[in-house]
Amino acid sequence: MRSMTSVGWSNFVIWQCSLRQRNFRMFGGKPSEGTNAIVIDKKKNEPVSFRSVLLEKECLNTAKMFEFMHKQTHDPETRFDKAIKFFSSEYYNTPKNFDGSFTAIFGGGSGIVKNFLKLKKINVQFFERETGFNFNVKITKLKKTDNKWKYTFYHNAFFNINLNEDIEILNFSPEKTGLKKTT
Repeated sequence: MRSMTSVGWSNFVIWQCSLRQRNFRMFGGKPSEGTNAIVIDKKKNEPVSFRSVLLEKECLNTAKMFEFMHKQTHDPETRFDKAIKFFSSEYYNTPKNFDGSFTAIFGGGSGIVKNFLKLKKINVQFFERETGFNFNVKITKLKKTDNKWKYTFYHNAFFNINLNEDIEILNFSPEKTGLKKTT
């Protein structure tokens, strides 16, 4: 049986950074289970899972660099290789650069987005192997002019060459109290 204990917020951030760095170093950037956010749809009592992008506290410079890397070449393989090198090197070595906020991309006009925005706040869970975290987040929709939107768009475009701007990007900001770790 799994038990839940209260932990410090840095535990989640360090765990996410180490998972993501491992994914880039050992699996060529293939996301693992622990990078998926899971929300329980209370009406249907079913889980809704989506891939998350961990955001830096200050993502402007990295967003600009991602955009530059995309405009530098039209070869998706070259972009992908550069992204893997970047993310697998030192990027996730400094968890203090992250605060646990994350984003996710959804198709334009998504019913999930409408439901999430109505709720304004949801409980999310992240699990991999024997470790998991459970906490509340506030949800906002990002505008294309927002640095977090650009960061997320260009980040995902490294791995999805068909990604276009007919999307909606949501920002999930954790409430820093009530974080639970499952072991």
